[in-house]
Amino acid sequence: MTTPSTIRRRLKAAAALVLSALVAPTLAACSNTAQAGTDQASDTVNLGVLYPKTGDYAEYGALFEQGIDLAVEKVNATGGVQGKLLGVKYFDTQSDPKQDAAVAPKLVADPSIIAVIGDYSSPASKAASPAFQQAGLVHYGFNNSAPDFVSTGDHVWSPAYGTDNIMPVWAQGVADSGAKKISVVYIENDWGAGAYGYFEAAAKKLGLDIVYQSAYPATDTDDYSPILIKARDAKPDATVQLGYGEGAQIVNTLRDTLGYTGPFFGGQNTPEFLSVSGKNGYGTVTDGIFTADDDKALIQQFVKDFRAKYNTDPGDFNLTAYQAVIDLAYGVNKTSATREGVQQALQTVTDFPSYVGKSDTFQFDQATRRVKDPQPILLVDKDGKFVRLG
Repeated sequence: MTTPSTIRRRLKAAAALVLSALVAPTLAACSNTAQAGTDQASDTVNLGVLYPKTGDYAEYGALFEQGIDLAVEKVNATGGVQGKLLGVKYFDTQSDPKQDAAVAPKLVADPSIIAVIGDYSSPASKAASPAFQQAGLVHYGFNNSAPDFVSTGDHVWSPAYGTDNIMPVWAQGVADSGAKKISVVYIENDWGAGAYGYFEAAAKKLGLDIVYQSAYPATDTDDYSPILIKARDAKPDATVQLGYGEGAQIVNTLRDTLGYTGPFFGGQNTPEFLSVSGKNGYGTVTDGIFTADDDKALIQQFVKDFRAKYNTDPGDFNLTAYQAVIDLAYGVNKTSATREGVQQALQTVTDFPSYVGKSDTFQFDQATRRVKDPQPILLVDKDGKFVRLG
């Protein structure tokens, strides 16, 4: 029997093979750039990247690599940073907090690295942040939505929308669907507990009745049925899942195994969710930051460039990784291509190009070191493609 976990592992393996072919030249160039930085330090500066190239979250690492490599090409094709080439040094951590903490000193010790971006999960990123803070090296957690990610210190920043901003939007979307009674399942880690807390508070304000709630294991598993049976049997008007890539497996279990036919709020704006969930995912509502058919000029150019390089449409994780590089390059081109210049840019630049939300530019709230006035949106899976809801 082919289990959902087996399907996911096969997809990850296939994605890794395809991506290896696509980015091998770029990675080789990055490796050569790093070597060149040793010989000609004045010609190249680097971004350090913490990401899961392997392990349970490898599908996200592949998406990040695509976005980052495309952005580096874009930056260097338009003049680099302060007349220097921009390079990338990748560090595979499997998004494991222990590995992040262990590898952080290596990035600190490399003078060519002017800032660090990543990791995928907030718990992993938070494990590395203290070393960067102590060294005065900016840690730019572009995917880290846990509000306390930035608590380590003033060199820790995140352009990601926080769960404190996202979860009220999710709750409003559930209420707008007409649901009154809901079951909620969430991933069993610090991020999941925090996300559920914000969702629960918003749901109560909206008069939603959470008739069942439970955490589910964060480890890779083939069977979420024990938890989902209880969620179904609570007879909810809608089921909500707060977590990572396991959303496709959860909706498949609800539909195929448990016969649940009600609305599903969960999943992620990724190719994997769409391909693994198939028709079971149709109608799924999730949070997002953009759609490929957005009419914003920056988005249209990004989508055009992405399609030309990878022959597919980008998702949220491609875009957030891409924008992280663009943000930092834009900033240091207004200050200096140094560690100090990165920090100064994040503190002073008020017109970073915005690829998300309604505004054309954004700036950071200096008190929170997050995007000022974030604008999360909701997406719906319409016949195998995520489009803006409403």
